[in-house]
Amino acid sequence: MKNNILLLFACTMVYSASAQQILSKKGYPILPEKGEWSVGFDAVPFLQYAGNLFNGNNKNDAPEASYKKNNPYTFSGLYVKDENTAYRAKIRLGLNSTKTDTLVQNLVNPTSAEKVADETKVNDTKITLGLGIQKWKGHGRLKGIYGAEGLISISGHKTKYTYGNPLSSQNQIANRLKSEKEGTGFGLQIRAFLGVEYFFAPKMSVSAEYGWGPSINSIGSGEVQKDSWTGNSVNTTIEKTGKSSSFGFDIDNAGGAINLSLYF
Repeated sequence: MKNNILLLFACTMVYSASAQQILSKKGYPILPEKGEWSVGFDAVPFLQYAGNLFNGNNKNDAPEASYKKNNPYTFSGLYVKDENTAYRAKIRLGLNSTKTDTLVQNLVNPTSAEKVADETKVNDTKITLGLGIQKWKGHGRLKGIYGAEGLISISGHKTKYTYGNPLSSQNQIANRLKSEKEGTGFGLQIRAFLGVEYFFAPKMSVSAEYGWGPSINSIGSGEVQKDSWTGNSVNTTIEKTGKSSSFGFDIDNAGGAINLSLYF
């Protein structure tokens, strides 16, 4: 009798566990499972592509796996802790440098056809880091999602000018730009979010959410350097630029961005 009770209890537990998991027609699990990861993309290009197929639009380019519009150029993903909980992460490490040369007349030897180059070099830094927790609520393919996350961003921008013709008695220029440097940008956002996620295929979903919370953005003091010819030497001046800051406490994602997530 005791063995029969244990067998019945075991069968009940197995049935309950299998009933919670939804399978495709081919037997593949639909919902994410413990230990899986996901990556997120902007779903709008895919939805536009599908819509054009149905409305007969012949100009229907293949969709691209682009970044989400509310966090441009930021990689986002989830780690599934259990069937109701996932950890969020967002990261962007952007370091860009662009150099442009412009050929101008050589003033040292103006009768020569030789050209010299004025160089403009631009350096940009954009870093975003975010962590949070997400909860699922509901049954079946359609889930409610909610949770909270925090994001920190840092940015910088500098332009440096190098000239092929140095300042001299033959090239007397006042206040020629040498460099422009913006102050360090800093952003902090703490948001609670609420939305829905629908699993339309095994390990594939579309979701939309709105967030609410405070955000702070600031740009520190920068500087502009200029060179001038004083008659017998070059004089460099440095001008400071002003600071700026903003604070907000409001709903974000007002455009209602739709996200595509792939779990593996």
